[in-house]
Amino acid sequence: MAEQRDVPRHEAYEWTPSRLLLALVILAIGATFVGVMAWREFPQDASAAGSLPPRARQVSTRPKLNFNLDNLILPGEQILFGGPPKDGIPALSDPEVVPVAEADFLHPNDRVVGVRIGREQRAYPLRVLIWHEAVNDQLGGVPIAVIYCPLCDSVSVVDRRLDGRTYEFGISGLLVNSNVLLYDRTDDALWSQVGFTAISGPNAGKSLRHLPWELTTFAAWRKTNPAGAVVSFNTGYDRDYANLPYEDYFQTDQLRFPIAREDLRLGRRELIVGVKLGETTRAYPVRQIQTAPDGMVRDTIDGETIVLQANASSGSVRIVQAPKRALVVYTYWFAWAAFHPQTEIYAR
Repeated sequence: MAEQRDVPRHEAYEWTPSRLLLALVILAIGATFVGVMAWREFPQDASAAGSLPPRARQVSTRPKLNFNLDNLILPGEQILFGGPPKDGIPALSDPEVVPVAEADFLHPNDRVVGVRIGREQRAYPLRVLIWHEAVNDQLGGVPIAVIYCPLCDSVSVVDRRLDGRTYEFGISGLLVNSNVLLYDRTDDALWSQVGFTAISGPNAGKSLRHLPWELTTFAAWRKTNPAGAVVSFNTGYDRDYANLPYEDYFQTDQLRFPIAREDLRLGRRELIVGVKLGETTRAYPVRQIQTAPDGMVRDTIDGETIVLQANASSGSVRIVQAPKRALVVYTYWFAWAAFHPQTEIYAR
């Protein structure tokens, strides 16, 4: 019988160089797995004011992001990945339109953004915007972008020209204060919708000219614009425009992404029209506009007139009059207050 020998415990588990290397590799793999799971499991209700997600979700200034981050005017840690990559949400350019009488793909209560420039009127259905978030278009000879962020239910319309150049915009896949960051296809620089400015690149700190718009139902817009046109569902993309994927989100006051600061003067999901004129920022609660005489608010900022109109029954909001240099957005209060902490609140 072969002689048996007890192996000393310290000899059986001796940390040889090869075993030490293997242990370090296992630890590194485990740490990576934990980090990835922490990134994936970051709660969708990131409601704590000022809270930030794990560093894995924060944007660095490394070139791999494929954006021009020169002259960045916001702290990098406020820029978050929203989920889809660059152009994962495809913005539209020069969309197909149909006469309003042929827009039988829309329901009477479907919301649309109506824009009128010169003699041209066009409706941009939210059923399209919710999937594409920006439409680069030409209307009345003016290159415009109609922008919508479903996380903020925010609407704005801008002239795409600045300093002699015309810009086309895409969706970056990045967010600040739970609001979309666009990028321009000229410089790959980032632009904030509710923040009103380019936040990086050669135009950092500059704003595009904002144009009047109306947010209303298709039935109401069709009645007042019978000769208008409507952006069709034939976009060239395979999207289910009959489906509204954010309906559950709209029913609560929870946030999916953190914001830099929270202002409790109004409820998070209070709908407002935010106006910036010079150094003044002012929020007009939509409910106050609706209950004003004739559903219309007339106000002045720096001696210039602002006229807003809203109708509770149709849910419509309209910019009746605003100075050319005014920057205007319709959005949830939480986003407006996060970008504009010194904002005033209009009160009748």
